[in-house]
Order: sequence, then C-alpha cells, then structure tokens
Amino acid sequence: MSAHFMLFVPLPLFATLFLVLLLCRFMLTRDMTMRAHQLFAGLLALYAVQSLLVSLRWGYELEGVAPYLIVLAPVLPAVAYLSYAALAGGQKGLRLWPLAVVGLNWIAFAVLPVIPDPLILMTYLVFGFLLLGLWWKGADTLSLSPINDEREIRFAMLLTGAALVASGLTDIFLVVDFIRNEGRNAGLILTLAQTGFVIVIGLAASFGRAATLPDQEDDTTASPPQPTEHDSEIVARLERLFAEDRLHRDEDLSLRRLARRLGLPDRQVSNAINRTRGISVSQFVNDFRIQEACLLLRTTDKSVLEVSLAAGFATKSNFNREFLRVTAQTPSSWRKKKPAH
Repeated sequence: MSAHFMLFVPLPLFATLFLVLLLCRFMLTRDMTMRAHQLFAGLLALYAVQSLLVSLRWGYELEGVAPYLIVLAPVLPAVAYLSYAALAGGQKGLRLWPLAVVGLNWIAFAVLPVIPDPLILMTYLVFGFLLLGLWWKGADTLSLSPINDEREIRFAMLLTGAALVASGLTDIFLVVDFIRNEGRNAGLILTLAQTGFVIVIGLAASFGRAATLPDQEDDTTASPPQPTEHDSEIVARLERLFAEDRLHRDEDLSLRRLARRLGLPDRQVSNAINRTRGISVSQFVNDFRIQEACLLLRTTDKSVLEVSLAAGFATKSNFNREFLRVTAQTPSSWRKKKPAH
C-alpha cells in the first residue's frame, strides 16, 4: 500500500464513526414508530456502511468489497429521496417506483456487468434533481414536518440533492481519469469525495423530523385544489382554531395536522392560504405566533426567550428571524417602543 493512500485511510473511518454517532443520537431523539424517521435512520445507517466499505476498498485495497459497494450504490439515492418524500406526505403508490429503479440496477449488475456504472450515475443524477425539484416547490410541500423546522429541513434537502448530483458528476470525472490516466487518481478522488458526501448527507439526514400526529397513518386522500370560493372559509376556520384553541402554540404543528383538524387535504389548506393571503403556511402560522409574542412583550415581564417559547417557537433564532420579518424590529427594540399601558 502506498503512502499516498495511507494519508487518507482515517478519513472514511472517521466519517463512519461520525455517522454512527449521528444515528445513535437520531434514534434516541426521534419517535422511531414514524415512517419518515425510520427512513432517515436507515439512510444514516446505509451511509455509515458505505463509508466503511469505501475505507476497506480504497484504504486497505480489499477488492472483495467492491461488489457490495455496487449493490449498495443505487439504494442510497433512492432511500434519500423516499425519506424526504415521506415528509412531503406523498401517495403510497408513488413510493414504489424508486424501489423499481434499485431493482433495475441490481438486475443490470447481475446480467450485464458493464452497464451498472452509467446506470448508477444516472440514478444519482435523477434522484438528486428530484430532490432539488421538491426543494424548489417550497416549504408547503413538507406537510408532515413541523413548521418550526421547515427552514432547516428544506436546507438539508437542498444539500442532499446537490450532494447526489455532485456524486454523479464525480463518477463522470472518474471515467475521464480512467481514460486519460488509467485510474491512477481514482482512489484518492473517490476517498475524498465519498467522505465529503457521506458527512454532508449524514448531517442533512439528522435534521429530518416529522411532527407527531394523533393518527400515524399517512393521509392518502390528497386531491386537486378545491374551488377558490372556499378559500376564505378555510382561512376563517383556521383563524378560529388559533383564536379559540391556541393551536399555533404547538411547537410540533405541521400542515398535515392543520389539515386534519379541518378534515381537508393538505393541498387544499395550503392553496387556500397561498391564494387568500399570498404567503406560505409557515408564514401564516408564524404571523399568529408573532401577534401573541407582541402581546406578551407588551403586557408581561417575561424574557424574550420565555415569550418565544410561549408563542410556539422551538428556538430563539427562529423567533428572532420571524419577528424581524413581521415587525421589521427585534423583540427587544419592539418592547422598548411599545411600553405596557
């Protein structure tokens, strides 16, 4: 084994340990009876296994693990896509085709060993671009994620999609290296690239979280948007829920939970808010939280942190960001300008 590779042996091993620790933390802090959490945990475990195999293959030159890397390769982007699709609350039927893509890769590997490389490359690019498309659609697509976490989860989804696309492009670079340099740089490139990718996607997966629902079964009754004349009535019903039940104070509040309280499909509720108010569901909910926060800042001596938690925000940073969006001021400066009467 050359000294050239010895320098990089610790990198994938470190990534493996890092991912295992993330997985343990994830499983201890999430409700593992939920499908989305099971998928994200599986994604972390799969990337930990891949990182270990990369270390054995390129760090210790164990050629025998190469077939396992090929078998595992198409599973990773499919599970990554399914994990975020679970937060989007998609229909069950639409979740079967990624498994068919994995099966196609395996059949190609068994029947035509020359085919897997380009097919795996296309698999990474397709699922990467699908995740980027899901991210582009906006926060309201993550109907099962807590509204407080939407910003972080969407950023994680962006990172994952970009990492999958970058992984596919890295494969193209490896092909060029084999053509021009007989693959002399392949080990170094793959070790560095895969270590970076697994750390990025592992961190991203650790942000995945679904809101706990009274009924854990997915809502498969999603239907096209209803006529817009019902939009005002839907928004009025939501406002009554917030005024009477203080539903906006729930830190785990999600679009799916709002929709179930109204007995309507997610998309209908989302469309009603979008068309009536011109804002997203998360902004609509946070507007009510900020209204309550302003009242508490004016009428109580609670600290800014206590006010943010009482209004339904999970973190002070989210509260400060939304407060600035709504009032164009910080909570502290607003309190000074709005003394109690």
